[in-house]
Amino acid sequence: MNILESILGGLQSIWTHKLRSALTLFGIVVGVAAVVAMFSFVGGISKRIMEDFDQLGFDNVFFIASRPPDNPDGLASLRVSRGLTLRDTEILREEIPEIRWLCPTVAAHVVGRAGNQARHLEVFAATPDGFPLLKLDLGAGRLLTWTDVDSHARVAVLGEIVKEDLFGDRNAVGEEMLVGNQRLTVVGVLRMKEFSQMFGGSGQEEYHERIYIPVTTGIHYYSGSKDIDYFAVRIRDDADIAAAYESIHRTLLREHRGVEDFHIENIAEQIAEAIEGVERITQTWNMILSSIATVSLLVGGLGLLSVLIISVNERLREIGIRKAVGAEDRAIFQQFIIESVTISVVGGLVGLGVGAGLCQLITFAAAQMDQDFIITVSGKGSILGLSFAIAVGFLFGLYPALKASRLDPISAISRYA
Repeated sequence: MNILESILGGLQSIWTHKLRSALTLFGIVVGVAAVVAMFSFVGGISKRIMEDFDQLGFDNVFFIASRPPDNPDGLASLRVSRGLTLRDTEILREEIPEIRWLCPTVAAHVVGRAGNQARHLEVFAATPDGFPLLKLDLGAGRLLTWTDVDSHARVAVLGEIVKEDLFGDRNAVGEEMLVGNQRLTVVGVLRMKEFSQMFGGSGQEEYHERIYIPVTTGIHYYSGSKDIDYFAVRIRDDADIAAAYESIHRTLLREHRGVEDFHIENIAEQIAEAIEGVERITQTWNMILSSIATVSLLVGGLGLLSVLIISVNERLREIGIRKAVGAEDRAIFQQFIIESVTISVVGGLVGLGVGAGLCQLITFAAAQMDQDFIITVSGKGSILGLSFAIAVGFLFGLYPALKASRLDPISAISRYA
């Protein structure tokens, strides 16, 4: 009997004994479905967390802020260093190839007015690099340009919350507003990203409670000083975070004549550590859930073992005749082990279908609760679940296959004589 005949024999056995086969396959189906569904669910949560991390805009980002030097000669040192200035941005761009975007920032808190509406708001004077650096999306109009920076243009891009507070449902682009004692023209409005509700909403509200103006405009009209409050720096994805940090620190320390009147906050490393933490938690949960699902598969394996032993006893005459006409022990063993694996594979495939159905059910339930939470079937979970099913079929089929292959043909036939 060849391999194909053995597979067909296994399928025929399932079809002939439907109830018995269903009870046998139940544990395998549940185990595989549990592996697929749980891996997919945990993977879906992990993916959504990673997407939210990416939308926050803090990956590969440093913030460099001004601060008083913490050495005994602080006052004397301040006379030596000019503090953070626009010149620092030029030097960093020229000398640090790891930098992708660099945005000097001056902040001011003033009252903004549009029509009969007024509110306190934060003026965020920056460069065009600030928008892609923080991954801010444009909703209407345009963003700041380098021409705006060079010409000290009195233009503004509004955060979505500011726009709604001051202009309501009206189109703000092209309108004028009074910011402090300066009249600015609105050239754009940002669009707030949608974050998963299960993780606390947007996470970018603070960006949308600001208005964005050219950094030179901020220095000229609001700051009264050439000092920069802080820089935001995004390094390239393929750059080494630690090496970029050291290069930036070394360059600024040199430009400030050895005075460390700045502080580099390594947000990139903090985000990387948070992502690693999520990955570790995901791996731990996958191990725990896999262990739980394995119990179901082992239960299914015990059922399979019982059924195969019964099958061997029912087919003693067939086995005896085959061995009497010259069938080798290896052929008998191969027949039963292939039948065992075939039965478990059928259970595994049904389990994959059930697991995929559970994923769709979770996605549908989330949609009914207004949650944009899509669970895609985990390829890793599917492969692992099916592999477990095959392993169960092989391991629990060994004893019945060995028992059948070692039967004495005369004893086997004589039981039906």
